[in-house]
Amino acid sequence: MGRKQTLITWEPTNEFKIEFIEVVKFDMRLSDKGLTITLVDKMRTTVDITYDKGIRYLGDYIASFRYTSEIPMSMLASLAEEARDTSSLKNFESCFYKTLHSEYLDWFKPHFPDGLADGLEHHIFPVGTGIVEVISDYEPSVILTKTT
Repeated sequence: MGRKQTLITWEPTNEFKIEFIEVVKFDMRLSDKGLTITLVDKMRTTVDITYDKGIRYLGDYIASFRYTSEIPMSMLASLAEEARDTSSLKNFESCFYKTLHSEYLDWFKPHFPDGLADGLEHHIFPVGTGIVEVISDYEPSVILTKTT
């Protein structure tokens, strides 16, 4: 392996940076229209993260997704802390991550011919007491809705 898995901070929109805080509830829906991850924060602000474009070579919306509880993924805590230390972001309660040298993504690469996996990205969304991870070749759309 040799390469160290690294996280980089990612906030998809300025609005997200200002308006969204710690996730207290989430839901995932996979349908014939794509994958939608819905996050709700303490102030009942909702964020819908939607992967609804086709991946070039798979004919699907994503290559993979998974949810894992916090305890088995605790090794990511130190990587997230390192990412925040080197980031210019100020609101880390609502921070997402992209992974460089992803072990999850490396697992897929041998199953794709001719380097087709090279364009894939590993996205990480902390959700309450767990983590949602998605492998895709594009960034999702992100819609933030404030509840009044």
